[in-house]
Amino acid sequence: MDPWWSWGAMALLCLLVPGGHPVPCRVSISPEEPTVEFGTSLLLNCTSSCRNYSRLSWEVSITKTGTRGPGWVSLSIPNVTDWSLELQCFGIFGEHRDIATTTLHAYRFSPPQIYLEGDAVAGKEARVTCNASAQVSPPDPPNLRLTLRGGGLPPSTRRGPSVGLGFTAQPEQHGQEMTCEAVLRLGRRTVNASATVTLWVW
Repeated sequence: MDPWWSWGAMALLCLLVPGGHPVPCRVSISPEEPTVEFGTSLLLNCTSSCRNYSRLSWEVSITKTGTRGPGWVSLSIPNVTDWSLELQCFGIFGEHRDIATTTLHAYRFSPPQIYLEGDAVAGKEARVTCNASAQVSPPDPPNLRLTLRGGGLPPSTRRGPSVGLGFTAQPEQHGQEMTCEAVLRLGRRTVNASATVTLWVW
């Protein structure tokens, strides 16, 4: 058998799926759901499943910077200043054009602050409060959840920027720590931070 014919037949088989149809060339973006803190940098990659493209590029409303290599092209955003930004990558394969799109979402997240309101006196009512703040792409409100736990008390969880826990101070609570955990959900991604305070019971 002629070796060139054999090579051509194998190449043709590699382009066919079991049903006998050519495998379409595709482009994809990574990460699929880019989420980044407002004012920071981000690097994305657009990858082609085929190498026979005539063009592989990004189509965005910002100045494009990045590098490219065989089958991929990157997009670098040194300073994210848009809360929401549409990103599009395309590849041209002969008469076929494939497009991948995604939306960049930015957020702001301030670590929680926890404090004991006034002095904790044994046998008297006391209260611990925790505050945190977050901002996401308008008009959606941030999916922020705060949890207070510790000090031998049942945990208290609330959605929103503030959570408080009232209790009757006990001598055995002196020196114990209470922790506030703030969890911000951003689609498939979760950002969290915590803060602690030590109880001083007089």
